[in-house]
Amino acid sequence: MSLKLGYWDLRAMGEVSRYLLRYSGVDWVDRRIPLSKEGYTQWFGEKYSIGLDLPNLPYLEDGEVRITQSIAINRYLARKFGLYPSAQESLVKCDMIEQEAQDLSPAAVVFRVLFQNLIVKKQDEFEQGKPEFLEKMKKRLEMLDGYVGSGPFVLGDNLSYVDFMVFEYVSQIKKMDPGFVDGASNIARLLETIHSLPQLQPYFTSEEFKKGTPINPAFTSFSG
Repeated sequence: MSLKLGYWDLRAMGEVSRYLLRYSGVDWVDRRIPLSKEGYTQWFGEKYSIGLDLPNLPYLEDGEVRITQSIAINRYLARKFGLYPSAQESLVKCDMIEQEAQDLSPAAVVFRVLFQNLIVKKQDEFEQGKPEFLEKMKKRLEMLDGYVGSGPFVLGDNLSYVDFMVFEYVSQIKKMDPGFVDGASNIARLLETIHSLPQLQPYFTSEEFKKGTPINPAFTSFSG
């Protein structure tokens, strides 16, 4: 049975899992729920009846296994595809970078911390708040850049699931500020390395990628 990932038709908190599935080469179903009245009606009509213990989006189905929460899904896929470390030192580094990368995500940071300042207000107020947000994120990026190291991956020569997290969530902020990684040479190298992975070239050269998937819903000041 193919794996199925269910999420809104957004990048937000679902795109890392999509990258792990694309990289794996396995057959999988990318169920994208439209951000429309019909989509909302469909999801909330089935949310509590499709066998999820903690109903939420994104969700993953793998045979009898059903998982919600984005980090839990990413960890499960990493273990399944050999992208989860076993050595204690590597686990600790992955755990820390996993959380730091998650905190960089505009989908997480904006909705959790800066919702009123950057999402639901008028566009001019969004623009006023953006520099402060980016400055805070750049300070975090500087620390992350030093901890990531010279790579090419977070764990040196070994690719892991957190590389995809750093790639996606830093890329999300780059949509807001294309120069975001200027001066962060290790992060810039990591992004280029992930973008060059042969397993991802079918996606990066596809019409789907060229068309682009929004990060946040269209009603937000920053949809990406």
